[in-house]
Amino acid sequence: MSRIKQLLDKKKFLVVVSLPKNDPALARAAFDAGAHAVKVHTNVTHKASGTFFGSWKEERAVISRIIKNAKGPVGIMPGSAIVPSLDEMKEASDLGIDFLDIYDFDMPAWMLKLNMGKMVAAGHEFTIKRVQALEKLGMDFLEASVVPSELYRTTLKVKDLENYSLLASAVKKPVLVPTQKKIEPSEITLLKKTGVKGLVLGTIAIGATPESFAERIPLFLDAAK
Repeated sequence: MSRIKQLLDKKKFLVVVSLPKNDPALARAAFDAGAHAVKVHTNVTHKASGTFFGSWKEERAVISRIIKNAKGPVGIMPGSAIVPSLDEMKEASDLGIDFLDIYDFDMPAWMLKLNMGKMVAAGHEFTIKRVQALEKLGMDFLEASVVPSELYRTTLKVKDLENYSLLASAVKKPVLVPTQKKIEPSEITLLKKTGVKGLVLGTIAIGATPESFAERIPLFLDAAK
């Protein structure tokens, strides 16, 4: 069993940090601030941070350093239109990558067979039946990435809570919410009422420096207690 799945069984509310850069200093700052897990990226330009991440071959060395010094599970967002090969994903697993996180429409079917935790992201065009189908196919946890990009960084609305509640009610597997909206620590109690089991904190919520991580991450952890 992947370490993040074990954490989801133990923790009432999980906090994963999506790194804005594959930077060992940022990963260390996230764990030092109390994050339960971090996520690195390859083959993508990240919408929220604007960072371009290279191929697995290009990012492997720095990701290896992050894993070596990690105080918790390290996951990978492997890409979108381009993803690592099967052999590269097996190499990532052997290196210590604990889980993957990818949109359902970008995820090659063979990734379902990988020996790592599978967080599958549902986009803003999700339907309940499709999400339930993901669960049957072997998804371990769901990322509720249901905010259209034009609404990134805007205030959390009741409509967002409705969507998160619908997803949490539709599947038995844990649902995690990425901070596509400008979610504040004071809103964690509202999120917990929807039934979601954690947050994937990104630049919008916690900034992009070790200093902002040290300041912001503990606020979310304290609010989740």
